[in-house]
Amino acid sequence: MDTRTYNLGNAVFHFFHIAGKQPMAVLWIALWQALLTGGLTYLAWLTLGDFYIWMFQLAASGAEPSETEMLARMGGVMAMVPLISLGGIVIALMAQGAWLRLLTRQEIAPVFPFRLGGDELRLLVTNLGLIAVGIGAYFAFAFLIAIVTLGAVAAFSGGGNAEAGLAAGLLVGIGLLAFLVIAVFLSVRLSAAPALTVLEKRIAFPAWGATKGVFWPVLGGYILTAIIIFILSFVVGGVVNFALLGAIWPVLGEFMELAQAGYEPEPEEVLAIFAETLSSAGTITALVAAGLLSVLMRSFLDAIWHGVGAYTALSLQTRPAEDVRG
Repeated sequence: MDTRTYNLGNAVFHFFHIAGKQPMAVLWIALWQALLTGGLTYLAWLTLGDFYIWMFQLAASGAEPSETEMLARMGGVMAMVPLISLGGIVIALMAQGAWLRLLTRQEIAPVFPFRLGGDELRLLVTNLGLIAVGIGAYFAFAFLIAIVTLGAVAAFSGGGNAEAGLAAGLLVGIGLLAFLVIAVFLSVRLSAAPALTVLEKRIAFPAWGATKGVFWPVLGGYILTAIIIFILSFVVGGVVNFALLGAIWPVLGEFMELAQAGYEPEPEEVLAIFAETLSSAGTITALVAAGLLSVLMRSFLDAIWHGVGAYTALSLQTRPAEDVRG
């Protein structure tokens, strides 16, 4: 018999259910996502950070860079930025594919869990479809708001600018509320498309029927998941911030001592103090640990969010979702 069950609690905790069954798979995917994301971030820092530090040093010293040097440095930055952006997209796509394979089919690629294969290509098309819907909705809303605002101003222009402005503002406010409702509705109805694409190994966009009859449970699942993510982000973010504060505390302490002595350091001295502190082994260790913890947690949060869509896709199968997942 074609039976569909949808349990809100199972949807919210679907990731934790899979993590309990395959903890090493979850840790392996998260670790690789953190390492790749951290490596890309480090590459971006080497590319962009060096350029901005050079600009700051020039501004501090009052020197004017030569046109040749400026073009050379800007050329290197402009050449690397598209590559870094493309790398970020590829990593995000591979991570999404790896997580959804685990959360829907309970599969993980051997050794290196990330791939650029059929799942990722289908996900790319699905994600582009979701982006196109979002962009189309945004421009349609902007166009309608512009027409409504101009119409309100024209209709009430005879009564004075205050009345026209009030009417236009009221209509814009109503329009914003309506757009928010429509955006939430579309987001929920299309939310299972990536997971269904991976589960059924086909381009499932827009997967409109995946949330048919379960709109409110799916919406509630995402709201509760967002609350869980917020709490975890707050806790882990506090730990990361304390680690970063400990890393730069020597710099702050030195500046406090200089301020108490009534001495105002020159920009070159400020840079030298930062460079000395940031190059120490303890500071580097603290920064690396904080960075890895941050991106590792980001990986888990991504997976937790994907869990609701994965459960929604699984609930479409002809057996109860608990049996499918077990």
